[in-house]
Amino acid sequence: MSHHGTFDRATPLGMIPVEMFEQQIHATCGLFDIRPSKGVSEVWGGVAAHEKMGLNITNVDTDLQQIARPTQTIRKDDIDDYFFVVQRQGRVLMAQGDHATVLHPGDMMLIDSARPSEFSFFGERSRSVSLHVPRADLEHRFGMNIPGGVTVRRGDPTAMAIEAIIAKSRAVTESELHLRDALFNMLGVALLERDLGSQSKSSLLDKQECSVLTQAIGYIETRHHDPEVTPAMIAEDLRLQPYQIQRAFKSIGTTATSYLLTKRLETARTMLLEQAQTKQKNLISTVAYNSGFSDISYFNRRYRELFGCTPTETGYLGVALDA
Repeated sequence: MSHHGTFDRATPLGMIPVEMFEQQIHATCGLFDIRPSKGVSEVWGGVAAHEKMGLNITNVDTDLQQIARPTQTIRKDDIDDYFFVVQRQGRVLMAQGDHATVLHPGDMMLIDSARPSEFSFFGERSRSVSLHVPRADLEHRFGMNIPGGVTVRRGDPTAMAIEAIIAKSRAVTESELHLRDALFNMLGVALLERDLGSQSKSSLLDKQECSVLTQAIGYIETRHHDPEVTPAMIAEDLRLQPYQIQRAFKSIGTTATSYLLTKRLETARTMLLEQAQTKQKNLISTVAYNSGFSDISYFNRRYRELFGCTPTETGYLGVALDA
C-alpha cells in the first residue's frame, strides 16, 4: 500500500549500484552508513532532492537492509539539520535514542541529525520524503532541548494538518514562507504533545524489542538457505524465548515464519532470474533446496502465490524483478 503526496517522485525507479545510492544520499542528506544484504551490489530506488517552502526536500527510495548514522559518522559530517521524515510506501523501523518505532505509509518522525539513528528496511521496498529543517530555526522557535524520535501517526489531526500544508505548497506560485511557518507551527504541536505524554506507548518499540528484531533479521539473512532453520531454532540459537521473536516480528506487521518464507522465495526468484540471463539450466528442485526449501510441491505452490507465476516461467515469460 502506498500513501501518495505532493513530493512523491514521478519518474520510474529501477536498480542502481549500491555505490551510486551511497553517493546520492551523501550529497543530499549527509554522511550515512549504507548496509545492503550480504553479497548485494545493486539496490532498487535512488535519492533525489529539490526545494519547497524554503526547505530542502529529499526523496529516499530503497530496498536496503539498513541505513545508519552512528556517532563516528556524525563526527565526520557538518550537516546540522533535523530530518522530518514522512513515510510514503512500505515500512521502516526508525530508531533514535530511546525511541524506536515502525513507520507505515502516512506516519511521520522527527530525526536529529546530530544524534545516532538507524533506518531498517528489511530488504523491502520503502519510499519516504525527508524535509530538512534547520536546527537554528527549530530551536529558535521551540527552545534548545528538542529530541529526535518524535512520532506522528497517520490519521492524527497533526499529521493531517501537515499533509494539507504539503499539498498546499504545490498549488501556490507566490512566496511559500507562510506555509513554512504553518509547517513549523504543526511541528510545535507535535513537540507539545510529546511533552504532554500523548504519544502512544504502544506505537513504540523498546530497546530490547528493537534488538531482538535486528538479531533475528540478521540471523535470517545469513541462515535462511538452510532448510532446517525455523523460528524455534532462531530463538534457541540467539538464546531468546520464542515469544520474544514472535512479539518482535509482530511489531512490523508480520511473523517470523512469514518473514523467513518470503526471504527464501525472494532468494529463489533472484536465482531463477540470474539463471535465465546466463542461460544456466539448474533444476527447479536444486534452486528450491539452495533457497531453503525441502519440499518442492510446497515451494511451487507458495512461489506462485507470491509472484503470480511458476518458478519455471520466471525470466522466460517477461517476468522481471520489478514486475
